[in-house]
Formats: sequence, C-alpha cells, structure tokens
Amino acid sequence: MRRLAVAAAVLSLVAHTSGAAGQTTRLDAVYSVHLTGIPIGQGAVILDINQTGFAAAGTAKFTGLVRMISTGEGTSTVRGSFQANRVVSSIFSTQSNTSDRNEKVEIVVENGFAKEFSVMPPPRDLDKNRVPLTQAARTNVVDPLSAGLMLVSAPGDALNPQSCNRTIPIFDARFRYDVVLSYLRTEMAPKKIDGYDGAVLVCQARYVPVAGHRTDRPQVEQLAKNKELFVWLAPVAGTRALVPIKVSIATGVGTMVVEATRFRTTQR
Repeated sequence: MRRLAVAAAVLSLVAHTSGAAGQTTRLDAVYSVHLTGIPIGQGAVILDINQTGFAAAGTAKFTGLVRMISTGEGTSTVRGSFQANRVVSSIFSTQSNTSDRNEKVEIVVENGFAKEFSVMPPPRDLDKNRVPLTQAARTNVVDPLSAGLMLVSAPGDALNPQSCNRTIPIFDARFRYDVVLSYLRTEMAPKKIDGYDGAVLVCQARYVPVAGHRTDRPQVEQLAKNKELFVWLAPVAGTRALVPIKVSIATGVGTMVVEATRFRTTQR
C-alpha cells in the first residue's frame, strides 16, 4: 500500500512538471544499505525528469537484524524546476517514523531561497549552542532530495570528470551544510546492478557545516574531518542528470554503503 501511495504522489507531482516540457525520462532505482557488510536497510526512488523540471518520490526502511532493535521507515516527495544547470525551486516533504519519534519535514525553495520550512514536532534542543540559521544560510540552497540530482550542460557531458567537481549547498530545515565533491576516477559500475552496466564517476565527498549545527557536538567536527566519504555518480539515460548509484561513508562502527541494486530508465 505504501508503494502505491508513493506512485500516486509521483503521478500527481509529474502533472505539474511535465506538460509542454516534452519527453519525460523515468528512473526506477532500488538501493540496499549495508554496515560492515551486514544489511540494515533498503530504499527506492522514482524520478521523473524533463528539460524544465522533475518530480521524485522515495521510500526507506530498516531491515534485517536492525529491525529487531528499532523500527524505522520514511517517505519523501519533491517536485522542482531547473534554471541553467541547477535546481532553483522545489517543494519538498518527508515523513519518518521510528521507535522513538514520528516527524514531518517540509521545505519550500523559491529561486534558491528556502522561503518556508518546518519540522513537526519541533526539535527539543532547537536553540542550544547552535550556529544561527540566518537568511544568508538559507540562500542558494537545495533540499535534501533535490541534492541527489546533479545537472550538466548536455547529456554528453555527464561522464566528463569536471562534472564531479561541484559544491552542493543543502538545507534540511534544521541544518545548512555543503557537500563538496571532487573527481577521483572513472570506472565501470558493478554488473550486479539491474538496468545499468556503464561507466560511473567516483567522487570524494567532504562535509562542511555552515549553520544550524551544535557547536558542542564532537560528531560535527568528526564528520567534517572524515576523508572516507565517496559517491559514485551514474548518468540518467536520455537526460543531462547524474544521480548517486553508490555512497560509502566510514563511521565509528564500520563502513556504511548505500548501493543501487536496480537502476532502470524508461522514456514516457
């Protein structure tokens, strides 16, 4: 039932971004999440994209042994528009439910500015030792789901190493941070991915806190110093978009890997 609801949401969103924009490409992706090789979760994303905008919906949930300790699942939707080579406006919503907390986050970005945002219920420690979220910190940003959609000038530029070199300014309604990507190498994607067996860009990622984070939390500094963050980007066929097909993050308890098991594109 949840997948049907997500699909219905996507169809509704696409009605606002398609129309006269011409052909639409759909990406149907499924991801597995492992920690030190142990499966802990899975997710799915449906992305519809054309020349002027996009709509996406995603689901995620804990699986395996982790589910015996803590339940958790979430859904996200977003629709947005492009200007040149970036997402400039979007309407983002996510709902997460865990054993400890049920939360809904909504963000409206207009011309790169996070005009409206809310977290319900509000975090209990919202004002404790936090770097203020100023208007400047909410300018020229993207929401967390749109951040995974990286545009290039033309489809032929997708696997150019320079396409990897970019800074993604993310605002998630609580924190404003940058993810700085730099090119490492180009390699072939694992053959086990259903729907994709081409080349991918491998980028090193760096986390840069900007605002909203607690200054008394050592985890923020540890993440900023973490040099074991990597993203594998794959082109979405028929578009000028790159989307993560794999992410690897070193943590204090081992390496967490999010990797696509399905990455299929169709034309609509």
